[in-house]
Amino acid sequence: MINIILNLWTKTEIQLGIVFSIIWTVVSKMVGGFDEQFTALFVLVILDLMSGVWAACKTHTFQSAIASRGLFKKGTMFLIIFLGVLLDSALHIHMVRTMFIGAFAIIEAMSLVENTDRLGYGQYIPSFVRKWLAQIADEKKVGEHIEKSN
Repeated sequence: MINIILNLWTKTEIQLGIVFSIIWTVVSKMVGGFDEQFTALFVLVILDLMSGVWAACKTHTFQSAIASRGLFKKGTMFLIIFLGVLLDSALHIHMVRTMFIGAFAIIEAMSLVENTDRLGYGQYIPSFVRKWLAQIADEKKVGEHIEKSN
């Protein structure tokens, strides 16, 4: 059996397969599995990243510090989902992870709409949504000002 496997793949391919299988298993366990909810969040994260980079390039405002901060926030989001998985397991419920994923999905969707506006397609966004986004942007600037003064 081992000879058949070694004839199909090289030693390096087998080693890479083992490493990625272990990583896949660990990540899957950490986020509670790759179900429809997690897949939807993951797709929103990818779309937000792509639209954010596209908007930054189009407006000539790409900065690695801002990109790094955004990636760090996304990584933290997945760690919080892991916390939700742990809480669900400890409490014998299946609710905390779902609530965290739902909240993060809404945040990612809002960011995607914001990036759409930055790309110049704001006319397709309802005015009440644009007002909410402007309010959130103002609140973010107030928060950044407070952080800088400390």
